[in-house]
Amino acid sequence: MFLLLTRVLLWLLVSIIVYNLLTRWIPKQYLAWFGGVIIFLVILLSFYNPNYRVVSAAWNILSFPLKPVGAAIFLLLLGLGGINKNAVSNMAVRQFRAAFLILLISSLPIFAYWLAQQAEQEAILSEQRRAAICQVNCPVDVTPAGAETAGAIVVLGRGTTQANLPYRTQIQLTDTGDRILYAAQLYQEQRNRGNDPLIVVSAGPRPDLEGDTNTINEGNDIATVLRRLDVPSDRIIVEPRGVDLRTSAERVEEILRQRGIRSRRVILVSSALNIRRANLTFSNLGITIIPRPTDFYTFQGGATPVRRLQVSDFLPSVEALTITTRIVEEFLSSIYYFLRGWLTPLLL
Repeated sequence: MFLLLTRVLLWLLVSIIVYNLLTRWIPKQYLAWFGGVIIFLVILLSFYNPNYRVVSAAWNILSFPLKPVGAAIFLLLLGLGGINKNAVSNMAVRQFRAAFLILLISSLPIFAYWLAQQAEQEAILSEQRRAAICQVNCPVDVTPAGAETAGAIVVLGRGTTQANLPYRTQIQLTDTGDRILYAAQLYQEQRNRGNDPLIVVSAGPRPDLEGDTNTINEGNDIATVLRRLDVPSDRIIVEPRGVDLRTSAERVEEILRQRGIRSRRVILVSSALNIRRANLTFSNLGITIIPRPTDFYTFQGGATPVRRLQVSDFLPSVEALTITTRIVEEFLSSIYYFLRGWLTPLLL
């Protein structure tokens, strides 16, 4: 009941925000009925079929003002409207200041790393609770951390490799590519325990490339890297249709059911920023997950060694702005998934 009430309140909040944007910020002479209907249809279709290319592009445009750079640009544009004959209105000055503060704070490493630490802390809380329980009295249905065996290792690999263009002689990993290496490590650990799980690689076609499906499918490149890391070919399954977290979970669930291992635990490898949403999304489909986060930006709070503050942490940087933007995007995605009812409360 609480979840339903919260979801309804969030829907009302989204509706109020959209209404205010349409009536307050957009001049009335441009706010025709046709434009309002188009925006409404885009929002509606984004919930009905969010993977449709046109809808996805339109939704990216609509959500742009909610991100740090988009919010700053939006405020700057509004402020420019308050300049007349070399005079600047008080409202325009406030808008310029707000844009400056958004860019400044979002690009400070100390702020970006603090946000990342808060988000990534969720990735380890469940494991800490599990370990604490097992130190006292480990229930039958709670396996101590590090001793689990799984029927499959699922790698959410979208965006972990760069396109294998003709002039490149090897597959190049991105800054999130270490989850591929971690998946291979987890597979060897499972083998050492006498278990031989499948590795399911979920990564669809690259959105920025056109051509043969086998060539532009990122999952094939990830499978190649895994084979070079001594993972047998017959233990690798490429799931090529997942274009986001929800569709990946649905396609993986189909594979697990077809292989007869849906009832077994599944090790889920993804970035620390989105591992909580990934865990809840897979759990929503009835899959028992062992989360294994990677791609951490920060150190664990209270652990050793401790990250030392530097002068550069107080100087704006593009890297810090990128981290802040990713955290905001994950927050918006979590709200969207919650509104769709795709998140299940996480139970130990």
